[in-house]
Amino acid sequence: MSIAIFGKKASCRYATDAFRRRDGFTTFGAACAILVSCALAFCCVWVARSQSRAAGVQAVADAAALAAENEVAEFVIAVRAADATLLSMSLTGLSLLGVGTACCCAPPTAAAGKALMEAGRNILVKRDDVAHAAEKTLSAAQDSLPAIAQVQAQAVIQENGSTLGGHTVGYIELVPEKGEPISVGDCAASQEAADAAQDRSDEITTAAQEAQAAREDAQEALERGFFHDCGNVSGYCMYERADTVAGMPSKSNPLFHSVNTWSFDVALKRAQAYYPHRAAHEAPENESVEECARSALRKNFYEFASEEVAKGRAIDDGSSVPDIVFPLLPSNTSEMKETTLYTDKAYPVAGGCLHAWDGCPAAQGGIEGRGSLADQDAGSYGVCAVCSFDAVALGKVAAASSSIENGFEYHYRKVADAADDYVAAMQRALPAESAAKEAAQGVFARIGDALSELKSCRIEAYPPGRFGSLAAIAFDAQDEGSVPFVPGARDVGSFAAVSSAVLAEDSEENVLSSLLDGAAEDIGPPLSDAAPAVLSLWGVLIETYSSGTEGLADGVRDLFDSMPLVGSSGLGSWASESFLDLLESAGLEPANTEAPKPFVANTEHVAARGEGPVASAIVALKGS
Repeated sequence: MSIAIFGKKASCRYATDAFRRRDGFTTFGAACAILVSCALAFCCVWVARSQSRAAGVQAVADAAALAAENEVAEFVIAVRAADATLLSMSLTGLSLLGVGTACCCAPPTAAAGKALMEAGRNILVKRDDVAHAAEKTLSAAQDSLPAIAQVQAQAVIQENGSTLGGHTVGYIELVPEKGEPISVGDCAASQEAADAAQDRSDEITTAAQEAQAAREDAQEALERGFFHDCGNVSGYCMYERADTVAGMPSKSNPLFHSVNTWSFDVALKRAQAYYPHRAAHEAPENESVEECARSALRKNFYEFASEEVAKGRAIDDGSSVPDIVFPLLPSNTSEMKETTLYTDKAYPVAGGCLHAWDGCPAAQGGIEGRGSLADQDAGSYGVCAVCSFDAVALGKVAAASSSIENGFEYHYRKVADAADDYVAAMQRALPAESAAKEAAQGVFARIGDALSELKSCRIEAYPPGRFGSLAAIAFDAQDEGSVPFVPGARDVGSFAAVSSAVLAEDSEENVLSSLLDGAAEDIGPPLSDAAPAVLSLWGVLIETYSSGTEGLADGVRDLFDSMPLVGSSGLGSWASESFLDLLESAGLEPANTEAPKPFVANTEHVAARGEGPVASAIVALKGS
């Protein structure tokens, strides 16, 4: 036997010589190596194509499961959007009722308050219409969800299966296969709150206006009293007179620089310290009989004033009608005759005459007793020719400092008159404030009931596929003939795959991003009067759902801050704080506005909760 090796002819002595020679490879050996390499290459290609086709079939199964579950995700998004929309409309409407009520408590914002109430009522009416439409639409969508999911999944199977080069069939199963009925509760309490707010708005506004006017009168009286007590430091006032004329120490004669820290009690205590101080330090300016008589009468007047002013009181706690009494001192002879200065037997009698004081020169012959000015006017005693003491002389003591601006008694009487006006104003203000608060609290109570009712007026859906979806795929490849160098092997063959998908939350996407588009037009004309405030509040409520009640209160607080609720009655501030306290205590659960998305999951966990043929087959296979 001879074989040609690289062009040479050689004989083979041994069988292996056909494959190996010392001087090189044989032609036969090289040919066999090439044939084996080709067979291995085609076999690897066949295996790779088979595995690639199997992976493609699995990818189709995954895509089909995701497509089916994506329909469930879109339905859940629709439900969450509807729930958040209805909740936001309810909260916005109720919040506007509360804000409007608070605005009615402040006369400058009363008109705006009524507009906000009307907008709130209109939003609540629209909310009921949206709720009924949402219930009907979502129920129909849930009923058709299995069919829609099947259609979408089959479209994905056909589109992707055709690229594999064979025939693909699949079956989709939602777990569970049926959903629970959808219902939206009727928020009757919200409409009752709207009715209460509008019915009592005029009552609240009228009472608030009366309280405001009375409080302004009270404030004017308070400022007037402050001015005459110690506010007019550069001119005449009780403080200045006590300091300049009597030289009272600052401890007994305090100076207040603001009416906000001053009260009528300050003026009363100043007077109660002033008269004992004057009585204790009273002395004649010279030794003349006239001056000594006047000094004695001044001392009598100061002692009398000390006793009278001590009977005064100034109690003002701000929550009840003030109890303020400034005893009035006589400012002339006729008023003096109405006091004990006229009737008390306090003056010495000597020589048949009434004297101003015991030291009168005409009384040195011996004091016969004590008499009163009333007795003198009755003819019991005569008028002393030396001291000339009679009722007119004593009346001039009070008149001298009561009728002119540089007298302490002048400003004391001004403060006393201001105190009377202050008390009268507060007697009008407090009942009006009480009436306004009672009416507003009635409205707030109805709003509180409506907020509690909202917990049962939410949209919750338990649709088909809420636990996931299952997909089963069968693929039969086209017959492309035998594979070269791999006898008996076809091109790919047939494959089967199962897959499942479940929903997971996507915190980066919000289902309410465009909720307010066209809201003003949908709600209607009543919103136009307060559109900026209403839409601002609605927008804040939507953006702050993640923070729950705290976000709601913050949104309402921002709206309050943009309104002039200030007033001397303080009703606007009281109402706003009361309503914010109500919102913070409501304890509302925020709406879930995260968008769910489908993800491929382990089929075992989904199949365990299903009852369909695919789920049963998977459970059986997993369990075997």
